[in-house]
Amino acid sequence: MARHFKKREARRLTFCVQTASLATFLFLLFSVAGPLAELWLPADIFLRLDPLAALLTPAASRQWVPTLAPGLALLLLTVAAGRFFCGWICPFGATLTLVRRLTKSFAPRLKKNAASRAGWRHIKYFALLTMLGAAALGVNDFYWGSPIPLITRFYALLLHPLLLLLGNFGLTVGQPLFAAFDWTGLSYLQVNLRRFDSLYFLLAFFGTLFLLEHIRPRFWCRYLCPAGALLALFAIRPLWRRRVAACTHCGRCVRDCPAGAIDPDTMETRHGECFVCRACVTACPERGVAFGRGSVVALSGRASSSPLPSRRVFLGATGMGMLLAGVQRSGAHSLLGADSQGWLLSAACIRPPGAVPESRFPALCLRCGECMKVCPANALQPAWLAAGPEGLFSPVLTPRRGPCEPGCNACGRVCPSQAIAALPLPEKQWAKVGTAVVLRERCLAWAEGRRCVVCQEVCPYGAVKILQQEGLAAPAPVVNAARCYGCGYCERHCPVRVPAIVVEPLNALRLNGGSYMEAGMSAGLSLKPQNREGAGAAPDQTRSLPEGELPPGFNE
Repeated sequence: MARHFKKREARRLTFCVQTASLATFLFLLFSVAGPLAELWLPADIFLRLDPLAALLTPAASRQWVPTLAPGLALLLLTVAAGRFFCGWICPFGATLTLVRRLTKSFAPRLKKNAASRAGWRHIKYFALLTMLGAAALGVNDFYWGSPIPLITRFYALLLHPLLLLLGNFGLTVGQPLFAAFDWTGLSYLQVNLRRFDSLYFLLAFFGTLFLLEHIRPRFWCRYLCPAGALLALFAIRPLWRRRVAACTHCGRCVRDCPAGAIDPDTMETRHGECFVCRACVTACPERGVAFGRGSVVALSGRASSSPLPSRRVFLGATGMGMLLAGVQRSGAHSLLGADSQGWLLSAACIRPPGAVPESRFPALCLRCGECMKVCPANALQPAWLAAGPEGLFSPVLTPRRGPCEPGCNACGRVCPSQAIAALPLPEKQWAKVGTAVVLRERCLAWAEGRRCVVCQEVCPYGAVKILQQEGLAAPAPVVNAARCYGCGYCERHCPVRVPAIVVEPLNALRLNGGSYMEAGMSAGLSLKPQNREGAGAAPDQTRSLPEGELPPGFNE
């Protein structure tokens, strides 16, 4: 009974530490860019700890990324203490454990023998080597399997909008109750809903992983996670590891090990697969298992199967990664060679202010979704093919969803990889993202001769002017490209259902370093936001309406 109680206490301790780590991760994520986030930890500390991003981002971008150095330090700690990050800290693993516990009572019973083959562990090494091969040629493909960016995207882009939608539904249903008790504050409370693209992909991806949890605990961590494979390579013989002093081959440690790190035939430990959770210590009836320094006692004359893939698999996976990188670079819509002639750029590929040049942006961006989550106007969205196949899930500005606020620089402050520069506001206001273009065939003034001045009234930079044009019955909008920042206020507020003025990435200012203000002035730009509140007109545009003229946005 005492041993059973101790076993339960050990599992409870592991679960509590994992839950605390997940709670810290969620607190930092949902308070990102807020006053509380930087009090005791950087808001993106978990993203900085991702070992796969720390190794492959500099390799793909050909530059040192100092903010990701903690991930490299984690690799060194893994050499000493094994894969403790996977067993105790990783929010991805903690989420999988939590989902398995919450759904255990009503989840379908699935066969477990299909995932018992040791060869399945080679999948994660194959994925890691493929990503290494691609990174060697300057292509970032690791965002498909980098665990911390993936789980950040899950909570920020999928779960967060669903919780906001649920809260809005609760406020709507509770309106009669609020009115009955005269709760005026709740009656007027509104929830700012968020909407993001690529949610069906996130739902299918994580739904599959949650289902696989009922085939094998930590299925992702055991067989699929390329970051786990990287940590396993550094933890093949850790200094602090599992030691066995006595063994009766009862198999209890094998059954209780959540990582499947103990060979059931030889009872030897695959140290690269061990999560250092200590479940085997409490499971052993002989009390013959402990963690510490020292040699490992051989338990069997038979050698356990190698945890690493064969040389043929190594060469094949690396070659596959290089082949994929070559195909991506050679594609007609690839932006990896954006400095050459003939490259194609979608009109929808408008990057956040301060983004590095497009030839380097896909290699630096982790696709974590932090910038999209923190954008107050919900303007940043995950891209599909607007930025080429190598730009999947990277952030693009969607002005029709929301404009880029002149007084906001949150996206750069939360970017963990410096793909978006952390610019102070005076610099950010010169980081031109594009230029507004009037589509005359749709414009009420140009196409129909109807009076409309909305784009001029909402423009915070004073770049749109309403001028009388020869042959037109009403004045029509004209954009001064030198004053246009590309913020998208005009597109967002255009009263035409399909906007008649749109922002395109024309003359966007994107630097590898240096001052945006100096570069903008050298280019002849005059990007000076006018004092205003909200999205309304600037003070110098406020005027009384001439007799017979309709208010802005009202058409004759």
